[in-house]
Amino acid sequence: MSKKEEIFFWSPEELRLREKLIELKEEYGCESLKFETEAEGASFEEIRYYMNLALGQVPIIVKIGGPDARNDIRELSKIGVQGLIAPMVESPYGLENFVTALKEMVSLEQYHYLWKGINIETITTYRQIEAIFSSQEILEIQGISIGRSDLSKSMNLSVDSLEVMEITKEITKKAQKVNLIVSVGGGITPNNSLVIVEKINPERINTRNLGFNLKRCHCITKSIKKALEFELALLEHKAKQVKDHYDLLTKRVNTLKMRLEN
Repeated sequence: MSKKEEIFFWSPEELRLREKLIELKEEYGCESLKFETEAEGASFEEIRYYMNLALGQVPIIVKIGGPDARNDIRELSKIGVQGLIAPMVESPYGLENFVTALKEMVSLEQYHYLWKGINIETITTYRQIEAIFSSQEILEIQGISIGRSDLSKSMNLSVDSLEVMEITKEITKKAQKVNLIVSVGGGITPNNSLVIVEKINPERINTRNLGFNLKRCHCITKSIKKALEFELALLEHKAKQVKDHYDLLTKRVNTLKMRLEN
């Protein structure tokens, strides 16, 4: 059976999550569902599950474990995610590694349709930003994500500090000059999202799991509030799945113990 012919059955809880995602897409400007194999360590099985959950609604974008995370690239391309983001690209060499790994690990067809991005998340990257944006490989990249949480930590500052805001604004302007789409994330709240939109003016804004196209957001504060509510529901759903699995294993353990006693 081909992928187009596959039939998926969702539980009532999964259907509610899909309804929330559809609402986010149609009314609040959501355009992607995002995960990472890096910090939060989402498994390939989990990502495949979320691909099915989001089927036909929004693309799945995944931040891989590093610029040269070839196993991530290979497995995620098999799953069929629509975009990959490389973290810790702190030099033109790091960007070259990412592009080379992509070209070697995915088919030519996949390479052309994959959304390719890099994460800007340290002060070291900021200091190398001109060299990175001037490299030949930047022509292969569609956009950047500015991770303010890690960026601020690398500077020993708070995520909403003036200096972090100014550096984020500077990176955004330089990226837009070389035709890169900019998404700003990291510690996003309804309140600071409005400040980011007004002072930094990126094309996108992202929470941990959702990306928003600002041209389609009628009210960014409402969009972010809805995003955080969805992420909470997603975490609660995952926690329930983990508990159900734990209960199943515990039942099996107790059954085997009883057999040993007889």
